[in-house]
Order: sequence, then C-alpha cells, then structure tokens
Amino acid sequence: MTNLEILETWFQRVWNEEDETAIDEMFVRDGRAVGLGAQTRVGGSEFREHEMLGPDEFKVFQKALLGLLQDVKISVTHHMTSDEWLCALCVFEGRSRKTGEPIKMTGTVYGRFSDDQIIEAFNHFDFLSLFQQLGSLDGDTFDRCLCGKQ
Repeated sequence: MTNLEILETWFQRVWNEEDETAIDEMFVRDGRAVGLGAQTRVGGSEFREHEMLGPDEFKVFQKALLGLLQDVKISVTHHMTSDEWLCALCVFEGRSRKTGEPIKMTGTVYGRFSDDQIIEAFNHFDFLSLFQQLGSLDGDTFDRCLCGKQ
C-alpha cells in the first residue's frame, strides 16, 4: 500500500468502523502518536507535546473520543509525500452521541510509515472547535482567550 492508502485504511477501520483491532495491526508496537492531547509545561518556556506510545495508549484515546462521537468519517482532502513520510490535510466529521448534532473539524497528520504500518504520527486537529461544537466549551472561548479574558 502507499502511505496515503495506509492512512485512509487506518481512518476507515479505526474511526469509521470503530475497529480497535486495526490499531494493533496498523500501529507498530513502539509507535508514537503526538499531538492528540494537551501540551504540558516542563519548565521555563519549554513545552512537551502530549505523546502516546504504542497501540495500547492509542486505544484509550480512540475509546474516549468515540465515547463522545458516532458516525465518524475522516477524509483526506490534500496530501504530499516524501519517501516514507506523508503530510495529509483531513476533514473529520461525525455526530455527537449525546445530542445527535453534526460536528466537523479539520486537521493535519504528518506521519512516517513502513510495511503498511504507522511508525509515528504528528497530529494537529482543531479540538477547540470540536469541544465547542459538542457544548463542552463556550462558542466564544477562542475569542475570550485571544483577548486575555478568563
């Protein structure tokens, strides 16, 4: 499979079909998934991106997100490849399990692949927008933060 085909298969199986077994099959045992959680302050001005290591940690993330969403569909709208790397612009759509309301966000994945598996993936999705759409955050949260308001 090409890198794009691997990523699209991952999206289909892990998210669209909610197939947890695909995580073990398609994500190497010591793989890295970065950017799917909050950054943490390490000291001074240094920040560490939240990083999940291996399939077991990723399953926790998948289960939590699918607990909030149903009918998830992730599609790749644009992509670029270079050797074993793929950069993909994605659209993430679904419905709130609580209200049934549709949600939509965009994001990017910059991943490295080998032997039809994900070795590492750097993810940047608009989770602020997602949680606003789910009603977990006020709709003006970004504007208030940008203005320095609590």
